[in-house]
Amino acid sequence: MTVFQVEHAVYAMFSTPWLVGIAITAAYALVIYFFSKKYRNDDRSLNRFERIWGGLLVALFLVKHVQLLVIGDWSVTENLELHLCGMSRLMSILLLAFGVRWAFYPLFFWGIVGGFHSLLTPELTGGDSTFMYLEYFISHGGVIIIPLYYVFVRQRMVGQWTWIKILTLNVAMMFPIYAINTLIDANYMFLIEPPKVENILIQGPWPYYIFGFIGAGLVHYLVLTGLFWKRIKANDGKPS
Repeated sequence: MTVFQVEHAVYAMFSTPWLVGIAITAAYALVIYFFSKKYRNDDRSLNRFERIWGGLLVALFLVKHVQLLVIGDWSVTENLELHLCGMSRLMSILLLAFGVRWAFYPLFFWGIVGGFHSLLTPELTGGDSTFMYLEYFISHGGVIIIPLYYVFVRQRMVGQWTWIKILTLNVAMMFPIYAINTLIDANYMFLIEPPKVENILIQGPWPYYIFGFIGAGLVHYLVLTGLFWKRIKANDGKPS
């Protein structure tokens, strides 16, 4: 890895950088497991832990953008948080640092699905510096860890039909984000051209691969709902 490099960095599965990145994410999950187990029966301590956790995420977010600004690599075409993983990151901050409860619902789907694929096929848009490498696996691992923390520690759960609401939101967001892309010559949500990573779900030229995205989102959201169906039914009707 170089100290600073503006080009996107892509890591193949099972390469050494990929394995190290997954190990970083696993270590992050273990740290959260340790503290959540320690404070599980103390709601006041758990609240404090969540605010500190959220504050650290805010700090990581700010350091990332400040560093890019300082070295002259920040741009509106690359660094607005308009990819789903970027939006998941913002939902994580709203949920942990500020206690915004509705942020859990999009985070559950965007974070778990988007974070999973981002970890499988990493593409670092901020360059291949050591900081950006660590930041990528912490932030993308975090958008999986945080909703699962709320499910298993805070006993939060989505509803039976939340999946279709979030999928509809995804499609609705494509129109303004596509307009932003055309105005600033960007590629947020990969609505102008597909990502550089190799993925079986990304097939065909524009706009056909976008329909593949929507179809894949539908399948993933249904599978995720199915995996948590027992919890969803058990929580149905309970106040969130």
